[in-house]
Amino acid sequence: MSEKGVAIEIQESGEDDFGIGVKLGTENVEDYSKENVGANKRIKGTSIDRFSALPDCLLIHILSFLGVKKAAVTSLLGKRWKSVWAELPVLEFHFDSSHESKKTMNTPDLMAWVDKKTLDFVAWVNNTLAIRNGNYLEKLKVVFLYKKCFEPDVDDWLEFALKNKVKDVSLALGESEDFCTLELYTLPEMMYSNSFLTSLSLDSCILEPEKTIQWPSLTSLQISRVGLPQPVLEMILSGCPVLNSMDLSGCCGFTCLEINSKSLHNLRVQNDEGEEEEEESDLFLQISAPYLKSLSISLYPAERKLKLTNLSSLVGAECYFSEHWWSSPSEVLSNAKEYFENINHAKDLVLGSGPVKALAELVMNGWQLPKSRLRCLTIKISCDAVKIIPGILCLLESSPDLEALIIDSIDPYKRDENWPPLAKGDLDSDLLHLKTVKLYNLAYPSIGGEPMLTLARILLKRATILEEMVVKDDKITTSDSVKFRQTLLTYPISSPNAVILLS
Repeated sequence: MSEKGVAIEIQESGEDDFGIGVKLGTENVEDYSKENVGANKRIKGTSIDRFSALPDCLLIHILSFLGVKKAAVTSLLGKRWKSVWAELPVLEFHFDSSHESKKTMNTPDLMAWVDKKTLDFVAWVNNTLAIRNGNYLEKLKVVFLYKKCFEPDVDDWLEFALKNKVKDVSLALGESEDFCTLELYTLPEMMYSNSFLTSLSLDSCILEPEKTIQWPSLTSLQISRVGLPQPVLEMILSGCPVLNSMDLSGCCGFTCLEINSKSLHNLRVQNDEGEEEEEESDLFLQISAPYLKSLSISLYPAERKLKLTNLSSLVGAECYFSEHWWSSPSEVLSNAKEYFENINHAKDLVLGSGPVKALAELVMNGWQLPKSRLRCLTIKISCDAVKIIPGILCLLESSPDLEALIIDSIDPYKRDENWPPLAKGDLDSDLLHLKTVKLYNLAYPSIGGEPMLTLARILLKRATILEEMVVKDDKITTSDSVKFRQTLLTYPISSPNAVILLS
């Protein structure tokens, strides 16, 4: 069999279903890909099957580049290949509910169709694990919409992971493009003591340990969309002595993250916009972490009281919160002050529109931003470009060591309709270290190419050693683009080595 023949066959295998071996391991593989493989008879003009002569370890390594779904199709190649695919060191199962026929289904039919697909999916996972011969498994990941009836199956998957000393376990049990109602899975007690785990990701899984948590080898932990009471969070922190990275997304129930571990360097705390806080305690968040190097915070609602202490080792920081805070503006501005005063020693900062808008209002009210040690500043604008420009200028003036600036508008509508004169249209001092500037999608046609033109004018004037300015906008017409670029190229440039790239 030629290598080319196998490659073509795998590439043409279907992605429509995951009904691989839903009865007896690989018995139904033929149903899964009969149409795609039937026309491809694999051995044409060749009498030697060199692939099947390879040792298992090499075949498994080759198949690992395909992923479990495509690798399973190779079971049709012959007896030698019957179950080799199931020995992959990484098994990732993703439930896929996409199908053209869904568009014409009514709700009951759609639910029945998804239920059938889910049953097939769970059977596929069960049988894949059942036909493994016990070879080393590095990672097990399962993504599907969980229901209570599948609790024994998920328990079995985790027991399998525990017995096989799987290092990386990922369960995402709230995934669906059709339904948002979640039935939460409770993590079994056996999982709270595991010396082999190095990475654990849990989505829509309730954590209720009866005693303690012992994950002595865990370095990466991600918990999403579930209640996380303060006592459980403290168990996690005390039971993971080498934890390096922790991500808490859409979790509620805790108020304080007091992290004294010297190994935990990366922390992300995120509540997505639109999520409702159900408990009074969720309106307060305190973080103390003297050894933390990277901190990412998303505050929704923006009024959630923030208290930061002892972040002396911080190198990188990221902050987002809603731009819309009519109910408690004083609390939002207080949070902004708390944030900027405690991260000014970070060298890499990423900000959303909310914090920059709050900073702009603080500055207009007379507050002075402390000098920072920033080397790289990234700002992601989602709306209200006019209102946040004073905040951007304030950040530039307070960052004398800044070397790179990236500003990206992710507002698809570019809704600003007027561009009033800025109270301050320049900086008070030059940017002596700024070498790289990237301005993406900042030319709003409704306001004559602003805020891109004003920012570019100021930066070209003040960045005395600028090496490169990239201006890119793929959301405006060609005529507008040409007009704005012609204006930009008339601005004076301080740096003799500056190159302006327009795309």
